[in-house]
Amino acid sequence: MLVGLAAMNESEPPIAEGPQASVVVVPTDAAKPPSSTRGRVLLVVRIVVTVAAFGWVLWRNDLRLVFDALLSISPLALGGALALMMANLVVGAVRWRVMLAAYGAKHVPPLRELVVLNYIGFFYNTWLPGGVGGDVVRAVASRRAFGDEGTTGAAAVVFVDRVLGLTGLFLLVAVTALIWPLAGASSSLVLLGSVGGIVVSVLAVLAIAMSRRIAPHLPKRLGEIAARVPPIVARGPFFIALLLSLVTQSVVASSGHLIMQALAPGVHLESSLVIVPLAMATAFLPFLVGGTGAREEVFAQLYGGVGVAAETAVAASLLVYVVQLVVGLLGAVLPVPSVEGATNEKAASPDPEG
Repeated sequence: MLVGLAAMNESEPPIAEGPQASVVVVPTDAAKPPSSTRGRVLLVVRIVVTVAAFGWVLWRNDLRLVFDALLSISPLALGGALALMMANLVVGAVRWRVMLAAYGAKHVPPLRELVVLNYIGFFYNTWLPGGVGGDVVRAVASRRAFGDEGTTGAAAVVFVDRVLGLTGLFLLVAVTALIWPLAGASSSLVLLGSVGGIVVSVLAVLAIAMSRRIAPHLPKRLGEIAARVPPIVARGPFFIALLLSLVTQSVVASSGHLIMQALAPGVHLESSLVIVPLAMATAFLPFLVGGTGAREEVFAQLYGGVGVAAETAVAASLLVYVVQLVVGLLGAVLPVPSVEGATNEKAASPDPEG
């Protein structure tokens, strides 16, 4: 975790001076695969494993039925899923802004600029291997929000923002599975996995929050980075951000549900609130690009428990991924905004007790 913050800090790009000082220069190679031999080998391994996993899923299903299901999707359902995924990035930007206030950012960028940065980050995370290039871009582009802490403070907030998203995912799955147990699957296993994910997420956030305390006990370089990580100064906004994570995950699940219901009308929303988040979590698997292969298998296995044919579930999974890719392309054409204009927009100084 702190190693990642150190890497971001060391790769901090130059900021234009003089009349163009308001422009934040974000290098396009920030999210490129590592140039080292080890990095290239890992990339090749990920691609090979992804192709193998996806091929295995297709081999186990009737491709004709999969294509028939793909072609039967309603344009209205597809459009609705796209709209929800786009709205999700806006809500995510609101959460990011609340997080900046929770961490005492000196200058909070306007919401519209954070929305654009969120779209750009989503493009990097969706279209490039690794799934974290967008987080680097967001951290570098928003570093002025923390003044002297620079990229380290911004990177800490982006990291915690990502962790809160995962926490919201596991909370949504756990609560929904507890109220409406998923038919045909081990509810206890789903709950156990969700609780485990919540625990890991909480520990990660606590580690960030205690960085300054543990800094003297870390190796010199990591200790220097840890000492610069900003503390949480307002618990109220922090918990609001957690609630917003539940909203974002619910929106993503609803987007997937629109597609699934269009292909299999008998599916209920409560099933999708468990299955879609679990399937989307496969994007964090280290040896798969975007969770491809594992995502389709989760759809097939869990939706199969509620009576959906495997080919239909695989088609729905592919359509959900297509929606992500299309929304991600929007971030590819948006210009990186300057956050220098936010210097007059001071972050509120909420009571430390929230």
